[in-house]
Parts: sequence; C-alpha cells; structure tokens
Amino acid sequence: MRIKPALFFLFCVCILISFSGTAWSQAQTQKCDSQLSLLKKTKNAIIEEGGMWGLFERYKGLRKDSSKAMQLDFKVQQLVWLLDYLCNTVEGVPLNELAVYLTESLKEKSKSQFKKELIVLGKTEAEIDIWFVFSDISLKNKTRKLNMETICTSIQRSHPLIDQYKRLAEKIELSPNAEQIESVNHLYQKIEHLESSDSYLAQALRETSQVPHWDIDESTGGS
Repeated sequence: MRIKPALFFLFCVCILISFSGTAWSQAQTQKCDSQLSLLKKTKNAIIEEGGMWGLFERYKGLRKDSSKAMQLDFKVQQLVWLLDYLCNTVEGVPLNELAVYLTESLKEKSKSQFKKELIVLGKTEAEIDIWFVFSDISLKNKTRKLNMETICTSIQRSHPLIDQYKRLAEKIELSPNAEQIESVNHLYQKIEHLESSDSYLAQALRETSQVPHWDIDESTGGS
C-alpha cells in the first residue's frame, strides 16, 4: 500500500516537532542544572567550612549572636534546596512512600474502611484526615507542570543573594565586627522575602510543607 505524499509529509512534520520539543526540553533542563550548580558551588564553599555560624563562633564579639548566623545558613540552604526541587519537578512531583502507600490502599478500599484499619494501627482521626488530604494533593501534584524559563528566572533572582552571602562571609573572616550582625539579619530577611514573593519559590515552599510526618508502625518506615 502506497502512503499518500500529504500523509507522509504530515508524519515527518510530527516527528520533527516531537524531536525538536524533546531537544528543547533537554536544553532547558541543562540550563537549569547549570545555573543551579553555580549557586550550589558558592553555597557549599561556605557551608563546608562551618558556614556563617562557624564564623560567628570563631570570634568572641559575634559568638553571642551565632544563632542568627545559623538561621541565615539554614535560609541559604533552604533557598538552594527549593530551587533544586523546582528543577527536578518540572514534569510533576513523584509520589513519595507515604503517597504511594495511601493511593495504593485507597484503590482497594474506601476511605472509611481504610480509616478503621489505620485507627487499629494507633493513628488518630486528625492524623488520618491530614494523610487523606495529602494523598489528594499528591495525585494533583504528580501531573502538574512548571515552566523551565520561569524556574531559571527564579535562579537568576537568587544569585545576588547567594553572592552577598559569600561576600559577607569573606568580610567577617577578614574583619569581624558587631555591625555585621545587622547585615546577617538583613540578608535573612531578603531571602525570606524572595521565597514568599517569587511565585515558583512560594509554590515549592507550599508543596514541600504539605508533606506530613508519618510512621506507619511508629518505629520504622516513617519520615
């Protein structure tokens, strides 16, 4: 059977579009990973040496405020972690162990039946309700999509703050003084503002905070 020229042409166009789309997606992923790797490198260079907390602990005049430095270290690590989360969930959020356990169980039984089983295992109704909400959210997030260009924009907006973190650490190491405590507080606030004002970072915070504590038998398998 001969294939009509028009159908063959349409087939070739579809293949070309599919290939181009895949290549573009891979290029975008590489761009995301490349930009993020620079942030990780800058952050790790400081954290691996003890972070801002280590610098504050080293100098007597700053030691009493080392908890503030520790909070900044956490905030910097959280920012990079959220960006990494976005890069890795462009095509959806994979189900974690709890979500798999819940969704698979609810395929076989009703929520009321499953709730009774969980109560026997020692779970409270309030805890079970949280789990069921998380199960529904997980199924929605499994297929949600993100725009890679927007993620890259979030990474670019983060670069100046991570660079400022590096410069502040270098400044403290060279000439520690009490004024730098305020600089630490200010940088913490700037990162916190970015995480709440940037739509994708705010989404990452929301999605990751929805993961409840869980431990099926209260001794193993939980997180």
